[in-house]
Amino acid sequence: MSSTITHFFGQAMTGQGIKNVYKEVMNEAKTVYLLKGAHGFKISELLQKLGSYYHDKGAEIEYFHDPLFEQSIEATFVKAPFSILFLAASNPSLEPIIIGDRDHVVSLYDCLDEQKVSSNIQLHSITKLKQAHYEKCFSSLSKAIRIHDDWEVETRRSMDWNGLNQQYADLTKRLFGETQLEKSAKLTHRLLGTLTPEGARDTLQSITQNLEKRLFIKGYPGTGKSSMMKKLANEALQRGYDAQLVWCGLDSNSIDMVILPELNFCIFDSTEPHVYFPEEKRSGDEIFDIAKHCHPTEAEENNINDITIKYKAAIAEARHFAKLFTEEERKVREAIDAALNLDEFNKRTAELFQY
Repeated sequence: MSSTITHFFGQAMTGQGIKNVYKEVMNEAKTVYLLKGAHGFKISELLQKLGSYYHDKGAEIEYFHDPLFEQSIEATFVKAPFSILFLAASNPSLEPIIIGDRDHVVSLYDCLDEQKVSSNIQLHSITKLKQAHYEKCFSSLSKAIRIHDDWEVETRRSMDWNGLNQQYADLTKRLFGETQLEKSAKLTHRLLGTLTPEGARDTLQSITQNLEKRLFIKGYPGTGKSSMMKKLANEALQRGYDAQLVWCGLDSNSIDMVILPELNFCIFDSTEPHVYFPEEKRSGDEIFDIAKHCHPTEAEENNINDITIKYKAAIAEARHFAKLFTEEERKVREAIDAALNLDEFNKRTAELFQY
């Protein structure tokens, strides 16, 4: 069987700012290469080539995509038997933690013709405009989170928490029974998706491609989806099962999915903005309905409708500014690539292909 390629987003544009889980992914790897400097599109091309190179050697590959440019790669995680993470570490700026042993810095700054970059008189104004769009984008996302919080207030009032607790207890009994594994459990972290210039995006189908059992949570905001999944992950860890928390792309404190690899199982929030339903060809797909425990009054329904309109408007505004920000960011990256000495770039990165 051929090794798997899985796609994630490397960063998420959330209401609390940019979120990434790269430090957590670094802790999974035996060797980490931090590629510093020359933050243009050539780095993405290099990371894709590295993924192909090690995939041909039989390794499972995880690609981490850029939220601004969906086809661009920010990191490539080469899993067993190599366990190497290659990470573009200029944006976000990441530094080595275990220097010289696990973490190695590959400096690409000298590959840039600084005179060529500095002679581009438009870059200063582009950078200033880019920052203005960036701030407006995240101001809109912050507003969306506050509106979402108002939405949750309305639904919490109508929730039958005892009913949800019983449904959760039935799920844990079904998953674990009385089993307790005699091993130390591992906790890992990923992102499900993010807002992009083209709207909300996720990589759910890639993430779950090899899982046999998928539970699709259907429920309103504020009805305990994220809290329940965190609780389930903690239960699994206490029983010795590995767990992967897959974080929300809008609220950096919320979970959108939990994966239990040893059970070939995941449970995830399949409501807006990532609406999915069971597929006929996948016998292990099932809806996990918690909406049945929520019964808002007519007045609460009217409030929710008004809140929903405001929320969607804030998200649309954020997307608009994300698109403008991306247009300016593209110019910056193209200018960096134009000033890159490719011979020196290839020379400095050649050692990454020598395993």
